[in-house]
Amino acid sequence: MNPFFTPNVDAVDHPDGHILVVGDIAVMPAADAKVIPAAAAQVALRLALFKQQSALIGFIGDDERGIALHNKLRAAGVSLDVLQVTKWPSYVVPAHLEANASEQQRVLPFNGMSEYQAHLQNRVERAVRNAVGVVIVDQGFGSLGDARAAIFAAEQARIPSLVLCASDRRRGYEKATRVTTVGPLIEADMLDQQLAVIRSAVDDSRSG
Repeated sequence: MNPFFTPNVDAVDHPDGHILVVGDIAVMPAADAKVIPAAAAQVALRLALFKQQSALIGFIGDDERGIALHNKLRAAGVSLDVLQVTKWPSYVVPAHLEANASEQQRVLPFNGMSEYQAHLQNRVERAVRNAVGVVIVDQGFGSLGDARAAIFAAEQARIPSLVLCASDRRRGYEKATRVTTVGPLIEADMLDQQLAVIRSAVDDSRSG
């Protein structure tokens, strides 16, 4: 058994009509020692702020930042299916912190299709059943083992998919409804534009 893996996590029933956000989760420390959600966490929180039901699947560390981020998202009304990775610090966005971190600290502590990634894919396949759209966030932190798997799940559920990824992570997402290159902390106006696209695609699929 992988020492980082904690398999005893209850299944989560997300609300009907949610937009599922899946992939890399990060934080940006705030001046008051709290955290600012980044990457997939930022996307889910932004959806919640616009009163769109959202669900988040991914991984955080079992550190104080991870706990603070979890609490912030839950308080905002995001439906969470987030696993805490033991002995791993939550990914931090700022360059001055990132540059001083080792690779083991910066990315999730597994490679290839691990138990964690297989577990995430199982959660995605369950969550898309009552979702209206999927947003995949891939910054190369290691959350997504197979880029095509989440897209395939969206296709099977016949719902639109938006991919927000680093420039070197586009391969495998060709069948997504839309693919846009972004960094782990997305400028608010740009994020709103991208989320407007997926919400429009959701409306079109419902009317069609």
